[in-house]
Amino acid sequence: MHMNVLAALSATLLLLGQTDGAQAATVVKPGVKRCALLQSQLTAAVRSKHMVLSPRARSLEAEAREFCQQGKTAQGARAYVKALNTLGIMPDLETAHVATGEVP
Repeated sequence: MHMNVLAALSATLLLLGQTDGAQAATVVKPGVKRCALLQSQLTAAVRSKHMVLSPRARSLEAEAREFCQQGKTAQGARAYVKALNTLGIMPDLETAHVATGEVP
């Protein structure tokens, strides 16, 4: 009887530990959010204004995407900012609304 209770308690603790680990693994770092935010701004600008990316902007976008995928988010964000600037767009670097879901 005591062994069954101990086994059940151990299994419960093990599952709780795994749940906490899974939640910790899904936390998104600020740099990743910034990359996603800037990428969506670039995509939205191109779609809404029916722009065609210049070769320079296309190159910067590819560079930014690669940096962000490699975890070099600061370099990726800088490349996205440059790509947006080549289109004459001032990027919105405010990330507070990303976390809260509010629209600036």
